[in-house]
Amino acid sequence: MKKETAPAMMVLSKVVRTTLEDLMKNIENFPKEIVQEAVNAGLHPSGPQYWIYKWETCVTLEEFELKICLPVATFGNSFSSEKFKLEKLEEYAHVKKTHLGAWDQLKESYEQLIKEMEEAKLVPGQTCREIYINCDFENPSNNITEIQFQVN
Repeated sequence: MKKETAPAMMVLSKVVRTTLEDLMKNIENFPKEIVQEAVNAGLHPSGPQYWIYKWETCVTLEEFELKICLPVATFGNSFSSEKFKLEKLEEYAHVKKTHLGAWDQLKESYEQLIKEMEEAKLVPGQTCREIYINCDFENPSNNITEIQFQVN
């Protein structure tokens, strides 16, 4: 298991508080709207969406903060929005696993990654990120999701 550091990046973001049970209800249309907002503002989407999960207690059934992010190139354009924020995500020390397939099976990939972290004696941080490399809503078996788990 190899620890990596992802570089800092500019993103449009939106933060919501939710639970796993209420996730889809609470994110509304933000994943779609964030792309439209970037294009309308003259920003260039420069990568797949990042969803950053932050738990205060690491108990996944409790409420947590979810930050939905879209990497963007600004080309010097300014940005103002009531719904989304332009911000810089800092470097991110993590370990990762690529999940191939439907999102309802993500739990198995998380469990494997956590087991590997324990075996390597890596201390988890409070966040993890899901990077949606390919989203196929008609054939979920084609989904490609990279899981990045923060390590201290």
